[in-house]
Amino acid sequence: MADREGLPLGRFEAGDPSFVDAIRRFHDADALAGFAATWLDDPRPEARRLLFEYLDRPLNAFRHEGLVKRLFKRAEAAGDDLLMARFLVLFDRSNRRARSLPGGLGAEETLVQPRGTTMPRDRMVAVPRRPGPSQTAGEPRPDWAARLKLDWAGELKRADVRDLPEALAGLEAFRLFSPATRAYLGRRAWRYFRKLGREHPGRYVAAACEALVLYRDEDTADGPALLDRRGLVHLLFHHHPAMEERAAGYVVRPGRSTAELEPAPIYRELWAQAPEAVAGLLATTRSTVVRHWAASLVEADPDRHCFALPPGDWLDLLGHADPRVAALAAERLDEAGGLEDVGVDRWVALVASTDDPDALESLCGSMARNVDASRATLAQAVALAGLKPLPAARLGFSWLQGREIGPGDLRGVLGLVGAACDAQRPAMLGWLRGVVAGSPGFEPSMVVAFLDSPHSDARREGWDWFRSDPRAGDDVESWRKLLESPHADVRLALLKELEARAGRPDDPTRIGRGLDPEALRQFWANLLLDPRMGSRARPLAVRQVVRRLETVPGEGPELFPLLVAALRSGRGPERRSGLAAIVRLIEALPEFEAMARSGVAELQIGEGAGKVPRA
Repeated sequence: MADREGLPLGRFEAGDPSFVDAIRRFHDADALAGFAATWLDDPRPEARRLLFEYLDRPLNAFRHEGLVKRLFKRAEAAGDDLLMARFLVLFDRSNRRARSLPGGLGAEETLVQPRGTTMPRDRMVAVPRRPGPSQTAGEPRPDWAARLKLDWAGELKRADVRDLPEALAGLEAFRLFSPATRAYLGRRAWRYFRKLGREHPGRYVAAACEALVLYRDEDTADGPALLDRRGLVHLLFHHHPAMEERAAGYVVRPGRSTAELEPAPIYRELWAQAPEAVAGLLATTRSTVVRHWAASLVEADPDRHCFALPPGDWLDLLGHADPRVAALAAERLDEAGGLEDVGVDRWVALVASTDDPDALESLCGSMARNVDASRATLAQAVALAGLKPLPAARLGFSWLQGREIGPGDLRGVLGLVGAACDAQRPAMLGWLRGVVAGSPGFEPSMVVAFLDSPHSDARREGWDWFRSDPRAGDDVESWRKLLESPHADVRLALLKELEARAGRPDDPTRIGRGLDPEALRQFWANLLLDPRMGSRARPLAVRQVVRRLETVPGEGPELFPLLVAALRSGRGPERRSGLAAIVRLIEALPEFEAMARSGVAELQIGEGAGKVPRA
């Protein structure tokens, strides 16, 4: 669909989330005002979602006064509770008074509307005609003037703002409408809710909750900020004796404080009839003020509110980030009952998403009391045992210890090698090793799973098992897999084990038999090029490379560069071992002399076979 009058209608019709950003950058006031009816009358969920997103943004989109006012008036006339809830919050956020210093001895500090907060309404950006009393024409411009491309000399700088997107960025600190108009709109939005409670009490609580879940902590960052949220104060503390409403907004009565606020809402009887709505705010609101208001109502009448929510909802609240809510949920869980019907997956997911240690302890304790371990599948028990918090890992491990692990379960329990709880993992690894090693379903690759673990203690346990159990230690396929290990400690252990087995005639993995030549070459290369390998490991790898070349000279083109890399190492032991290896090869196999001359140009080789002077 083509855009009309420059409006991004194509994005609107498509329900594109970028429409909100696009329309906020559009500044034709007449076109915007005319679009209000189209937007509100569109029945599609996408149009509604975009409208909600638009009203959640600050009231600072240049020349949007007409659109905002028409949307507001039409929503008010239509009795649209959901939209009016958003307008209540939007207008609440649009005013922010500042502290005014006392004017004389004994004068009290007051809150006043700061000057210069009103968004310009025409297409010219205006500035004061002369510098203020504390500034001179020669002083630098303030930051806000520089951002707005203002002329500090006192003249109006005419500019089409549509061609100056960088100037719009400077308007973000301003708000649509004058402070008086913003205050009026806020009072009018609240009047809608006051009338709703009086004439349609069945809709009031639901509409109020729609607003209460929209407030955020930054809206009430301090006492003055709370006082400026006129609609919020009406909803929560309308009748509180510490509060007094004036034309400019709420103030605290002399000798009182916002710290003493407790629930005193208008239409309290309606809230008393909707305990499920009050308890539901504990989970849905993003404002600590609203959340603690709801918690106070629940604490004041626990019997009414405890059973207002199903047990599963209280269970979710047990993992809440707010300690007060988590503690309240813990108190209610045992009273609520019915938790035995909550699915194990839900318990595990809740434990996994809870960070607060106290909440976790309570949650796992409730889980132990209300969940029969026989209800949990093997995967659920392993998932719980694999979590990082100790209470969860301990509970999951106890479930595993209490069940029979058959041959078909071994692959499932091997997930414990990646368990995240450092304190519980050693015990789980020892138990797991015993279960797997004694099972008729044992496979050597299960030992390799230990050695593939991201945790060093699991790899140590796996290596001890690998060396002590011939079923794994003598399995060529296991060796092939381990040669590709990304872990330096495993590669070093393999290197030493290869050296120890080199002269054993009964070793099925002896060099040259059973192992892939390319895998061996890559294994030695990783060791020689890994900076974490010490001066003992590299000479040992060089020795094995030489032994391989003596056994299989045909692999010289692939393996000889490894000796050159050792020779060029900056460390003395590696350099000497590389030189000695090359000398040894040439003495034993003169055909390597040509390869040495081409690979190490600075190496001086004397005439005659077997005579190799110094480098």
